[in-house]
Amino acid sequence: MERALFAASNFRSIAMRVRPVLGDGSTLLICSHVAQLLLRIVSSMIVTRLLSPDAYGVIGIVTSISYILIMVSDMGLRAYIIRHEHAGDELLQSVWTVRFIRNVVIFAIMFIGAGFFASLYNAPNIALAIRVCAAPFLIDACSSLAGITTERRRGVVRLTVIEFSRFLLVTASTIIAAYFLRNYWAIVLSMFVGSLFSLIVSYTLLKGPPVRFRLEAEHVRDLWSFWRIIIPSSIITLILTQTNTIVMARFFPLEELGKFTIALTLSSAVLGVSSEYVMRVFFPRFAEANRIAVENSKRLYYSARRSVMLFFAFGIGGLIGGGELLIRILYNDEYLGTGVYLSLLCLAPLARLSTMSAEQAIITRGFIGVALNANMIRLAWIAIAGPLAYIYAGPLALIAAFCLAEVAAIPYFFWHLKRFDLLKIREELFLAAAMLAGAAIGYACYATAESLIASGAIPKF
Repeated sequence: MERALFAASNFRSIAMRVRPVLGDGSTLLICSHVAQLLLRIVSSMIVTRLLSPDAYGVIGIVTSISYILIMVSDMGLRAYIIRHEHAGDELLQSVWTVRFIRNVVIFAIMFIGAGFFASLYNAPNIALAIRVCAAPFLIDACSSLAGITTERRRGVVRLTVIEFSRFLLVTASTIIAAYFLRNYWAIVLSMFVGSLFSLIVSYTLLKGPPVRFRLEAEHVRDLWSFWRIIIPSSIITLILTQTNTIVMARFFPLEELGKFTIALTLSSAVLGVSSEYVMRVFFPRFAEANRIAVENSKRLYYSARRSVMLFFAFGIGGLIGGGELLIRILYNDEYLGTGVYLSLLCLAPLARLSTMSAEQAIITRGFIGVALNANMIRLAWIAIAGPLAYIYAGPLALIAAFCLAEVAAIPYFFWHLKRFDLLKIREELFLAAAMLAGAAIGYACYATAESLIASGAIPKF
């Protein structure tokens, strides 16, 4: 017992010394996401050698269905709680009750409608998997709001450590289950592990409000007034992000959908790193500078992110040009062809290097509707370019049109940056140049490797 108390005391002592070094947690957050990206690649290399591409196709469909149901019922609860002036226990209990009801409804829709969803994605044999994967919604419904309230209190360090621990646990569970099961149920099992971990942590390692069933009319009305603003943007985002998966499921074999899911996972991880940098590092710094003096924010807009964004642009360009080479290095021959999807999907993260920073800067300047308007432009692009691409070039061109939707929104953001005297075309051209350099080097490496393999100079890998 004394040893345990001594160890706990040492741990607290070390934590007290380390905590000031971590500052606001932004550096730890970025490092965590980069580490997760690298570990995700390593994990994917292992799991793809244990599972066939069609397993990822099934998981892609299940994930798509879950995401659709979440976005259709998106209430913006995280933003609502964080921005609320008071967020007392009674309010939070009403929010928890609303979320509980919402998750139960999602579970019922997904469980009962499994057959319909399976037929919608042209995969009637996966109805059971859809029903089983509805259960995590019930688990998540029972968790507390401690994670959101901790974020409200700016507990970035604690949340980052917990999220990274969850990632490690889910990754290890996936690898172990895949080794024994050798099918998509391994990934399904890891979903349950992640949900159960979040449930336990929300009541043990995080401090949150007491959980009670409560529905105060005043709080529900206030939540609805916030929710109805979120709905249009969420539905448009849903259309923009999930139509690709539905198209792949309807027009391509399940194995191709699996390859697309792998590419989507990799491109989403890249987008996640850059997005976290913008939201947790650039945005707070720009907002603070704007509060002090507008002129400061003008100088800061590009200087605060120049080197990091150039690095991101170069790296994403390399994936666009050499995506298939990366797939050849990481995975076995079953997954060749995934690089085409990776190159297309990386167009959106590349464009977001410009649009996401611009969006946050414009919101800081007071124009809240910029995100919804940009989504309308993306949707208009899809409505016009999508049918034309499908008619003249087929389903793959339709997917390319969706991937270019973010590029179509760039002029709109540039126009607003010009209005607020923030736009510097030269800086944007630097990003384009870094991307082109990365793409050229990536493609040159890919072409060289393919020619050496074809000539027999190096063995196939």
